Amino acid sequence: MTVVKIGIVGAGPRGLSALERVLAFGLNHPERALKITLFDPSMAGPGCHHIHQPDYLLVNTIAEQITMFADESVKQAGAVIQGPNFYQWLSSLTPEEGRPENLRVDGYYSRRLFGRYLNWVFLYLQDLAPANVQIVHQQCEVVDIERHQDAWVVMDELGERHHQDRLVLATGHTKPKAEQPQHDLVIEDPYPVDTQLQGITPDMTVAIQGMGLTMCDVVAELTEGRGGQFVRSPVDKSLRYLASGQEPKLMAFSRSGLPLTGRAANQKHENQQYQGRFLTFEAVEQLRQQGQIDFVNELFPLLWLDMEYAYYHAYLKEKQGVIAAQRFANEFLFSDASGRQALISSRIPATDQLSWQDMVSPIPQSVLASPQQFDHWLMAYLREDLHQANKGNVDSAFKAACDVLRDLRDPIRNAIDFAGLTPESQRWFNLSFVPVMNRIAVGPPKERIEQMLALIDAGILRINLGPDVLFETSSDGAKLSLHSARWPEARHQADRLVKAKIAMPTPGQDQPPLWRNLIRRGYARPFYNRDYHPGGIEVTCDLQLVDGNGRPVPDMWALGMPTEGSKFYTFIVPRPGVNSTAIVDAGRVVAQMMALKSSQPEEAMA
Repeated sequence: MTVVKIGIVGAGPRGLSALERVLAFGLNHPERALKITLFDPSMAGPGCHHIHQPDYLLVNTIAEQITMFADESVKQAGAVIQGPNFYQWLSSLTPEEGRPENLRVDGYYSRRLFGRYLNWVFLYLQDLAPANVQIVHQQCEVVDIERHQDAWVVMDELGERHHQDRLVLATGHTKPKAEQPQHDLVIEDPYPVDTQLQGITPDMTVAIQGMGLTMCDVVAELTEGRGGQFVRSPVDKSLRYLASGQEPKLMAFSRSGLPLTGRAANQKHENQQYQGRFLTFEAVEQLRQQGQIDFVNELFPLLWLDMEYAYYHAYLKEKQGVIAAQRFANEFLFSDASGRQALISSRIPATDQLSWQDMVSPIPQSVLASPQQFDHWLMAYLREDLHQANKGNVDSAFKAACDVLRDLRDPIRNAIDFAGLTPESQRWFNLSFVPVMNRIAVGPPKERIEQMLALIDAGILRINLGPDVLFETSSDGAKLSLHSARWPEARHQADRLVKAKIAMPTPGQDQPPLWRNLIRRGYARPFYNRDYHPGGIEVTCDLQLVDGNGRPVPDMWALGMPTEGSKFYTFIVPRPGVNSTAIVDAGRVVAQMMALKSSQPEEAMA
């Protein structure tokens, strides 16, 4: 029996998805002999979710919406292997094994636990492997790949050579090439936070550039990681922070002057999503048949109609009851543009109408008159965001509208992937739309907003520096000076600056040498939408690498982060029951892989 050797470079979540789909094929085809080798210097499964990080660093998705297994909703991905989602796996643990207290389907749990789940999935798949499938974890870093006759030669950091027939590259998050720090006071990369931030002492003031998910990790490390505790008052149920005395003073800022908004309490079942009435797969397909899409003029109007539909349905349901909401929804759905606007104007007070401009720029110009007015407004803004988040992603009209951006990610992806937008439109989308989308739709759990308020009340954290903050070193080079362009007279000093942003290096500019070597050898090339390079390497619609001459590489594929640019929003883990794109992509790759004829001589299974 001819043994097909399949190499998977990267054994994180995307590599694990490829393994799961290859195994499903092997279980369904006992006549095919497969040897699957996963190349990764770390434990198989976790990827960047390593199992030794502290518990206060959280996964940004609720437990029941994470899985590593295909299900009946996944189209054309192959046979289904039954396996637990993250919540089900957590439920199987004993307290001694680390089962969280008060385990909930909608809970946010640690990356450490998620890493353990991912490693468990790898071992589970290994145990399921039948006699015709061999699974090997080669614990090494792949630094180069070259072609030798009809096989690929995978070279590791020790110079060992591993011959493979077919390759899947799932290298995941990589860091940019190390450069000299701009200044000794600046921490360019905060990860891993428990080591990168250990030089920060309690007597310091630390500025944090960026108020997104990375900022949440930095703040958690410098507060809970320093022994502080969040406690809920038995009297008024408010959250308070008990300082340990080991915390530095923190001040965070961002270009917009705002943190990400909190993720609302989940009110949807694991496979429940808002179903687009306007931005549908069919509408996207029609647009793509006409050529490249203008996001602002062709796609966004459909997306906005769905956001309005979700918002006004939830708004009227709360104000007037379900029948009034249904009546409005029917009229809205079957009206033309002028009819919809007339409907909104006649039924919804002007102050309660949904405004995209207010979502993009929620700070009133009047409150930028002084730092004090901005601070007062900002605290009210955070408390209102927490209030809406507590209402839930169905009952809160605003959060329901924001959740449409998450639930309609697949039709948005279908419009963007593989140069679906014009170059100008893709550039605008990435630079202008995505930051707003991230702020309103993919923020941290609402509990992080509550913790932020508690830290502000405790005098540990301030986030009121305003928009457009500038910083420079002091004349003696010992400190950093920060101020908002709005109030240049209001200056703040810091001992350290932490850049709380995730770098997205393009292949060829990242730290590991693999992609640089693949590009140098002509097996891969950066993706360009005409003159615009959004990032990533070029792949075909079937996820085959495109070589330096523009030809598909027939037996090498890429999944996940390396393709970010050709594809959109690849840094997600699969979700059960929703035809998850991560599993669809892995299934598509494996289907092509198994359709190729092997040119290798027969070889016995090791």
